[in-house]
Amino acid sequence: MEVVVDLQGLTVTLAGAEDTERFAVRVAGPPGASGRHGPDVHRLVDVLAAAGAGRLNPGGDAFIRPDAVRFHAAGQVGEGWEERFTAMVDFAASKGWTAEDGWIQAHVEWPGPD
Repeated sequence: MEVVVDLQGLTVTLAGAEDTERFAVRVAGPPGASGRHGPDVHRLVDVLAAAGAGRLNPGGDAFIRPDAVRFHAAGQVGEGWEERFTAMVDFAASKGWTAEDGWIQAHVEWPGPD
């Protein structure tokens, strides 16, 4: 699944919610937006915060609130999803991919060069 952050529309959505085998943040637009460009990074931080979805760490990875994922998944997922999502979060925690507050670490995929 991907947490999709639209830097132009200033929205956060969830794509591929049923896929609990993969977790990432994908930045959508503008074309060429990059993790190397300060204003793009600041906008990502602002959109995640305004949506109550997550934050960035100094290394450029995102930390996403599990309850935000659940909120965005509502109506998109079938029976058994909660159990698979909980297993995904538990696996992430076992690998050290969660913060102390339980937020899930995710790689940020930019449309331009990272």
